[in-house]
Amino acid sequence: MKYQQKEPLFSISVTAKITGISPRVLRSYEEAELLSPYRTEGNTRLYSQGDVQRIRVIYYLHKEREVNLPGIKIILGLLSPHFHEDASSDEPVVKNKAADDLIHKIREVAPDLLSGTFKE
Repeated sequence: MKYQQKEPLFSISVTAKITGISPRVLRSYEEAELLSPYRTEGNTRLYSQGDVQRIRVIYYLHKEREVNLPGIKIILGLLSPHFHEDASSDEPVVKNKAADDLIHKIREVAPDLLSGTFKE
């Protein structure tokens, strides 16, 4: 994951406070390859605002929708801006109500995730 120098970066403890999710859970998301925080030369994890939004979506899917971590990885891949079915639009084409409901909830939790500004 690439970061711009102007993008705010948070330590794992600050990210845990911002999201209300323990550092251990954040590390488990990284181990499941759902997150890829920036690492300093000293190997300290630093999270961007985009990472915080992604964490909120992962947590929503995991705890509220009871999706396992491999399933979340698949969902995030499908919701990525690189997988639009309609090339003329930045919005994903949704063909069923369950997917539409999920995308609506994700927009509430992390509006930038589906806007094309979120970068993996």
